[in-house]
Amino acid sequence: MAITGFILFALGAYITVVNIYLTFLHYPLHRARGGTRENFVFVSVVPIFGSLFLWISIPLLTSMTLKWCAGVLSVLDAGGLHWFIFMLWWTGQLGMLSRGRIDQK
Repeated sequence: MAITGFILFALGAYITVVNIYLTFLHYPLHRARGGTRENFVFVSVVPIFGSLFLWISIPLLTSMTLKWCAGVLSVLDAGGLHWFIFMLWWTGQLGMLSRGRIDQK
């Protein structure tokens, strides 16, 4: 079980670090290298899987340090389900979804 936990932790950590890079660092580094807004190519993050692998790995890991690292990394994962729900709440769409009042325009 510990090996499975470590493999899930490694996969989840890798996907999460890629998501963090693509979300927060890709564009500023592109601009710092002299790129323009017009020639920037947006790349989407990998949704859900990084956080999911990290959450599953937590009970399987034996090291308390790795468990904490998995928890902290999952919070920072911009492609995680918790960020999706937060953004729905932030934009006011979560309440409308729960009441069934999303109007199609």
